[in-house]
Amino acid sequence: MIATAEKGEDRLHQMVLKALRTEILRGLHPVGAALPSEATLVARFGVSRHTVREALRQLRELGLVEPRQGFGTVVTQQGGPQPYVHRVSSISDLHDFGVESRYFGDSATLIKTPPSVAPHLHATDAQSWLRIDGLRYAPGDDVPLCEVEIFVAAQFAGVGRLLGKQSGPIYALIELIYGESIGDVEQFVRAFKLEAPSHALKLPAGETVIEIRRVYHTLDGDTAEVTFNRYPADRFSMSMHLRRMKA
Repeated sequence: MIATAEKGEDRLHQMVLKALRTEILRGLHPVGAALPSEATLVARFGVSRHTVREALRQLRELGLVEPRQGFGTVVTQQGGPQPYVHRVSSISDLHDFGVESRYFGDSATLIKTPPSVAPHLHATDAQSWLRIDGLRYAPGDDVPLCEVEIFVAAQFAGVGRLLGKQSGPIYALIELIYGESIGDVEQFVRAFKLEAPSHALKLPAGETVIEIRRVYHTLDGDTAEVTFNRYPADRFSMSMHLRRMKA
């Protein structure tokens, strides 16, 4: 009974967290504005004060809010108050400029969550994904710059029908077909050695590759797409411009 109660409490604070996070990302609570009081949130969602406090705690960890004496919980700059920031004007700024993506339509298949990538997808074994393979090329180059492995949430699997017919990144197709908006993107970079040869990149086992993993979330916080871009180490470079935030 205790375990069941804990699971129920977890679902409730996730519900509150998701609702408030979505409202912040949509601008319903602008930067500098205070969120409704704990008592107001308790009445609105019909949950305990402990549940509301746990949701607010997680919003603080996400860098979306902070407590201020005399004001309550105030919305901060999205991503948290950092002394230096890396700003991009659109999601496309995260991608390789001028690089052409070629997807293999015949390899787009609906599958259950693969155990090898389940931790990165934050998904259960029972969930379904449209898996798409592809390659990216620099202009005028016949040697692939990187190989791509994409997992699209099942509710957006219709993008598979446009492979080879519509150019552009997959997240843009999701927005085009389903009218969704990508609210945020998480990006992770790691290096590792291949356990098996990569025929697409013509690399033997043991070669070092750089992997960029991007997780695309809708405004509601749901995972729409997870993309793995894997580069040979000698074909990879990355740069960014950090600027000190004004007080």
